Amino acid sequence: MSDHPHSDYLQRTDRPAMSEWIEQMAAHFEASEGMPLIAGRILAFLLICDPPERTAAELSHGLSASTGSVSTNVRLLLRLGIISKTTRQGREAALYRVEEDRWPELVRQRMQRVTQIEELTEAGLRMFSGQGERARRLRTVHEFYKWLAEEIPELWRRWEREGRPRTR
Repeated sequence: MSDHPHSDYLQRTDRPAMSEWIEQMAAHFEASEGMPLIAGRILAFLLICDPPERTAAELSHGLSASTGSVSTNVRLLLRLGIISKTTRQGREAALYRVEEDRWPELVRQRMQRVTQIEELTEAGLRMFSGQGERARRLRTVHEFYKWLAEEIPELWRRWEREGRPRTR
C-alpha cells in the first residue's frame, strides 16, 4: 500500500486505455473548441475522476502536467463555466469539479453564435444581389444557416422534453 492518499485511485485509472481516451477527448476539444490540449485533458479527467473533485496539485500529478499549466488552464475552464471551484473549511487547497449540467447551456450559446452567421450572410446577399456566381455561393451558405437557425429552437424544446436527465 502506497503512502499517497490517491494511490488506489491512480492505480485503477492510470491505464493505457484511459490515458488514450483522455487524449482523444483533449484532441476533440482542441479541434472543436480551440481549447489548449491541457485544458481538454483537465476537462476529460474531471468528467471521469472518482471522487469528482480534485485539487490543482492532484490534477497536475494525475495528468503529468506542470502546476503552472494546470493553473492557467483551470482558470480558462472556470471562465467558460464548465468547471467550478470550491473550498472546504480546514482544507487549504481549492477543489475543482466539472459542471456537467452546464454543458447544454454552453452548447446552446455556441449554436447561437453559429447561427449569427445567417445575419451576416443575409447582409452579404443584399450587398451582392444580382451578382451571379458570388450571390449564388453566398445564398447557398445563407440558406443552410437560415435552416439551422429555424431548427435549433425545436432541438432545444426536444432536449427539455426528452433528453434532460431525470433527477432521482
